[in-house]
Amino acid sequence: MRRATLTVLIFTLFVYLFFYACQKPSSGQDNTVRIRASQDPENLNPVNYNNAAALEIINLVYQSLLAPDPETKEIYPVLAAALPVVQKTDSTAVFNFKLREQAKWSNNQPVTAADVIFSLKLLRAPRLENGRLADRYDFIKEVVADKANPLAFQLICEKYTPDMNLMTGDFAILPEYLIDPKGLLRAFSFAQLTRQADSLSNHPSIQEFADWFNSDRFSRNKAFVQGSGGYLLDDWKTGQFVRLIKKQNWWGSGLSDTTRLTANPDKIIYRIIPDNTAAVQALQKQEIDVYAGIPVYTYQQLSADKDFKQKYNLFSPESYDFTYLGINGRLAKFADARTRQALAHLLNVDQIINGALAGFATRTVGPVAPTDKRFYNTAITPYAHDPDKATGLLQQAGWVKKDNRWQKIIGGRWEPLTVTLNYKAGNTEFERIALYFQEAAAKINIPVSIQPIEGLLLTDNLKNHRFEVFLRYLTGNPFVNNFKEILHTENAVGGGANFTNFGNPASDQLIEQINSTSDIPEKARMLKKLQEVLHEQSNYIFLYVTNERIAVSKRFSNLKISGQKPGYDVSAFTLKSQ
Repeated sequence: MRRATLTVLIFTLFVYLFFYACQKPSSGQDNTVRIRASQDPENLNPVNYNNAAALEIINLVYQSLLAPDPETKEIYPVLAAALPVVQKTDSTAVFNFKLREQAKWSNNQPVTAADVIFSLKLLRAPRLENGRLADRYDFIKEVVADKANPLAFQLICEKYTPDMNLMTGDFAILPEYLIDPKGLLRAFSFAQLTRQADSLSNHPSIQEFADWFNSDRFSRNKAFVQGSGGYLLDDWKTGQFVRLIKKQNWWGSGLSDTTRLTANPDKIIYRIIPDNTAAVQALQKQEIDVYAGIPVYTYQQLSADKDFKQKYNLFSPESYDFTYLGINGRLAKFADARTRQALAHLLNVDQIINGALAGFATRTVGPVAPTDKRFYNTAITPYAHDPDKATGLLQQAGWVKKDNRWQKIIGGRWEPLTVTLNYKAGNTEFERIALYFQEAAAKINIPVSIQPIEGLLLTDNLKNHRFEVFLRYLTGNPFVNNFKEILHTENAVGGGANFTNFGNPASDQLIEQINSTSDIPEKARMLKKLQEVLHEQSNYIFLYVTNERIAVSKRFSNLKISGQKPGYDVSAFTLKSQ
């Protein structure tokens, strides 16, 4: 009996020590990077992922032809052997690519032009959940393989614009052998899928492939979530963590012509911690190495904490993250632009920046960063906090004070002006903005109901137009000014990313002209005009561009901190020698 009891005690002690070891801070020589993720990635399919957490992981598993360097603002080749040679005519631009001979898939097969063509077909094939990316790359009209060289191909595009220098190579390349083992899409050319999508949607092969590809296997099954990048999906516990492991003998290690292709950490673990307070506690206990998006006041406290700064470096680069208020222009009570403008005048953005954000932001009037002197419209005056102006605009829009509240005859009956404001639950920045807005609106008798919503449900509500007003981030890009996806009326349908129903034929034409011109002064003029239209219509009320707030363990160097999401390059992290 004593021996059995002793055995149980030893076993219990072993289990305790095992779990303690799993929870304790990493030792200095542990080449594992632990990153706080604010939400579950939900879906790791490069064609239809849902959020920024997913994209960060996707970019470690899959690769593109080209990529932007956030530090130098240069475009560099990834799977491509070099930057493409471009042939321009009055109506088309032909981009000539050649792939790296060293590039390999996880099964050690080479990455070929056939894989690139297949990946582009995924953006065109009907019945796939590819609408967002299909719109982004609709300027690509044909892709032609070089019959003499399996690594060479041409992308035939619309008339050349500078944005194409990156966008022709800025999409994930997927392995055809793994994604389409039956070769179901090989019978269809890229041009066929582009021009005959509707008529092909009922083809048996298309239907079979769509059922196969739209399944969960390509979203989270580690046997199928595989690319040419330096990392493999090792494990994923929903709501807890996602773990990546470095590939053995990865093809990108030690290339002589570039230092930009990296896979330095042995493991990368994304710990899913939605609550900011819990995330800060994990940081202070050294249970995570990287935390981006630290709440402002917490960041200030950590900056003054000498003990913390011995363990972590803090960074606050200016980002390309725009915070905006979106208003559903489909709803009758918000259909008049003057009503939307009135709501804009209730926001005291300077107070928000200096208060809730402690100065870690810069005002903006549209989706162009104020630091971009070529394209930002300095002639527009941001909406000022002005309740009297808001009252006047409401009256102009036909609202009257009745029974101590604003009302208007809509559809033959009196309707009150009320606002339901949504944002992603747990976002303390949005919570403070919402409270500021609610307080200001109450002073002129507009009731505001604040309803934070879980991230996935909020996205679904926005896509399906089940909302009134919302707060959200828009992540910009210093290399591309293509706003068709979020502002064109063709994307204002259910499932599209034009949530607020912004736009008309004139703004659509302006967006299309911005995307098609290669004349920089003309592009600047049109982008400034687009900002004017956005400001006037006020479906999107752009508030400010934030400074990122990042903490990274001093165990690592070569962080490549920048203002471009996610704000660092974890694949480049190098463990310091002790």
